[in-house]
Amino acid sequence: MKLTVIVGSSRPCGVSARVVALVRRHLGAQAEVEEIWLKDYRIEYCDADNACAAEDCAVQDDVEPLVARIASADALLYLPVMHAYGLNSRFQAFLERVGYGFMRPRERPLRDKLAAIAVVGRRYGHTAVFSQVVLNVLLNKMILVGSGFPPCFQTQLAHDPEAEQALRETLDRLAEHHQRLHPAWAQAEPPARPLRPVHMLKGTR
Repeated sequence: MKLTVIVGSSRPCGVSARVVALVRRHLGAQAEVEEIWLKDYRIEYCDADNACAAEDCAVQDDVEPLVARIASADALLYLPVMHAYGLNSRFQAFLERVGYGFMRPRERPLRDKLAAIAVVGRRYGHTAVFSQVVLNVLLNKMILVGSGFPPCFQTQLAHDPEAEQALRETLDRLAEHHQRLHPAWAQAEPPARPLRPVHMLKGTR
């Protein structure tokens, strides 16, 4: 499984970086993990002209190569940062330009890709941010994977066991669902940790 983590933080050594490190440690050989830090891309604000209903967006920025990287993944982990009880502006621009306008005339190229969400922030607004990204995932006709509790990391904590466990369970479910969708891959490259046996997954595609 190729998992791409879309990071909204502008701080390369903050909580988001620790979350990405946790993803790599937990998945190990089960996945090829790629990081996309939105701070490294020029993403202009959506001009809301609605021309993208029928033709490619005319705004010139780095969205096209960004979409090409995202589209090459089997699964996506959205990792936004909360600002002012909502999405940080960089991630908001990403959802508007990439998750809405740019993909609109291209018939949703992320359709049927697996998606999961984790949120980083201080307090109180995590679930509002989580819910907004959920709606964008559904807009793009992706397959949303969760683990019961949303992984919400609090920036004031050096260690957040509850969020870490929720993320681990979410990652396990991503790997499990990828195995369900690609049983031949699972037989050729068995994961480091036991998942549900392939013989139990017949007929689920």
